[in-house]
Amino acid sequence: MKTTAMIASSFALLLAAACGHEEPAKTASDTPPAENPQPAPAPVPPPPMNSTPVAGPTSADVPREGPTAGNAETQPVTPMTDGQILEVTHTANVGEIEQAKIALSRTTDARVRSFAQMMVRDHSQADKKGMVVAKKAGVERTSSPASQSLETDADGATGTLKTSSRADFDKDYVATQIREHQSVLEAIDKTLLTDATNPDLKAYLSEVRAAVAAHLQHAQDLQSELLK
Repeated sequence: MKTTAMIASSFALLLAAACGHEEPAKTASDTPPAENPQPAPAPVPPPPMNSTPVAGPTSADVPREGPTAGNAETQPVTPMTDGQILEVTHTANVGEIEQAKIALSRTTDARVRSFAQMMVRDHSQADKKGMVVAKKAGVERTSSPASQSLETDADGATGTLKTSSRADFDKDYVATQIREHQSVLEAIDKTLLTDATNPDLKAYLSEVRAAVAAHLQHAQDLQSELLK
């Protein structure tokens, strides 16, 4: 019995010693602070209800330079000078003469030949008179986008007539004359007569207009005959 009591007493002592050395539970205050602590980011407030996102600037918001920026329709059109007008009439005369000479070398129709002869005669006279007007007014012919475009169109038509088949040549030539005389007539009415400043040049353009209108009517009548 004594032995059993002694064993129990020793066991109790060992248990008490073990309980006396048990480490207490750690708390948050016992945790060592982290090195170089970073401040917590500030909370982002939620967007207000029914708010509309603000879009970035558009091309309409960007200021434009220049007095007429954003209103191109109000930009004034620069009138043609007298020298540029004379260059336009010269270019038209040269183109008509060149195409008429091609017609004279290729056509076998007497009506087309007569028309081509009239083109050479009338446009040669008109070109010479234009030179007289330029000399009297002291104006030098000057190239412009209008004369350059007219020359390009005339060169293209001339090239087409040179390669046109013999069966289609007469119709092609007359159709070309109608188109070109309509173009020149429109240019005279809408631009040349309006922009011209020299009185002699204005009178010359009026004469040219009458001749161009007569040529156009002649070509239209000839076309009707060829299509019969």
